[in-house]
Amino acid sequence: MSRKLLFWTLPFIFLFLSWSDSDIDNNPNVADEAAVANKLISLVNDHRASIGKALLIRNATADQLAAEHTSYMIAKNTINHDNYDVRWETLENKENAEEVTENIGYDVSAEMAINECLQNIWLKANVEGDFTHTGIAVKKDKNGKYYYAQIFFN
Repeated sequence: MSRKLLFWTLPFIFLFLSWSDSDIDNNPNVADEAAVANKLISLVNDHRASIGKALLIRNATADQLAAEHTSYMIAKNTINHDNYDVRWETLENKENAEEVTENIGYDVSAEMAINECLQNIWLKANVEGDFTHTGIAVKKDKNGKYYYAQIFFN
């Protein structure tokens, strides 16, 4: 599992560090955290449908893990994949997950997040992968900047 972890996480760190100067869409329709999270899942599923993939099913365990990790990133004031192995093992034990991956982001709109994911081979593989379930959390820090964590698993 350590090689899988290294293989899947390093590209995400580099991509999401490049997002830090982007502006958030101030549209009142996506202003709160839950609306942004729902918008992102909708955009991910719209893309999956457009390429003939099954829609992802929202999972409460993955939502909780994403929320915990998003809070952790805010507390650390940086995006990261710290403790990814713990999230994987939790989903493996509680949801019988076989494959787990995640995308993280900072200070971008839902639309920009999906567009950036589709421009990166590693993140696109997560969005378009043979995953069946997802969990997501979007939270604002004290400066009003959004942090994201979306977990994909099957």
